Amino acid sequence: MSWQSRVLTRVLKGTLKPLMFSGRPTPARMGLSALMLELSAGMVPVPQASFTPLKTPRGEWVEADNPGPAVILYLHGGAYIAGSPRTHRPLTAELARRCRARVLALDYRQAPEHEFPAWMDDAVAGYRFLLEEGFRPGQIILAGDSAGGNLTLVTLLRLRELGLPMPAGAVCLSPWTDMTCSYPSHRQNAHCEAMLSPAGLKRLGERHIGSNDPKNPLLSPAHADLTGLPPLMLHVGTTEILLDDARAIKRNAKRGGISLFYREWKEMPHVFHLFHLVLPEGRKALDQIAGFVKDHTS
Repeated sequence: MSWQSRVLTRVLKGTLKPLMFSGRPTPARMGLSALMLELSAGMVPVPQASFTPLKTPRGEWVEADNPGPAVILYLHGGAYIAGSPRTHRPLTAELARRCRARVLALDYRQAPEHEFPAWMDDAVAGYRFLLEEGFRPGQIILAGDSAGGNLTLVTLLRLRELGLPMPAGAVCLSPWTDMTCSYPSHRQNAHCEAMLSPAGLKRLGERHIGSNDPKNPLLSPAHADLTGLPPLMLHVGTTEILLDDARAIKRNAKRGGISLFYREWKEMPHVFHLFHLVLPEGRKALDQIAGFVKDHTS
């Protein structure tokens, strides 16, 4: 664990953690969480890239110099109540640069204005859009962090249901894979988690589940059969409350015979990749992602 990571973890614990995804999930509280995340976006520098708004599907194209044939459909995190392509520009711009890929950062529908399966429907529509634009499935990588990691996995499951061709691969960063938040790491890592409130995230999960089966794989892919999915890459920090969520996907990938590149990063905060400009571990992780994209789209 680098000294930069130790400092960042302390800062996040003292600033974002008390404000984000805590308290009762009322519309006002969810709106405040979304606003706080948007306001924090300018605190992290954005690598050089171009950002072109897209109306249908809603989102933005992110491009760096000399893009190759690969395209990444990026699904941002934010517990399905917050986040946007703008908040994740530090990450999508760097992915575009390191992976030499065009990135479509999707601005999918979220709570409280929308309910499940709105976000999944939007992600499937984003994938269909890429196919209609002439991108071959073998050129496309799905990627997402936190709730966006959940959305990456459930989108793959939905594509399988619909009989659509699978993308070349998928990348999940600190994915939230069980909305019941019942795995031991939610309790065991509560004190060392840098960003997420275990109680707050659990309440949000219960809200998103609503009257649906909490083990519905399209809500909680920790309970999914992953047979037939493309190669996956998964990163998670060992001090995250979502550690066991990631380990559940590792087990399911093995059962389903899915190719998986899995790594637990010692004492790294939630979605540490966002802070790559100050974290050497973030830069190493992004190099791994770039290698994965290259290997599976070339």
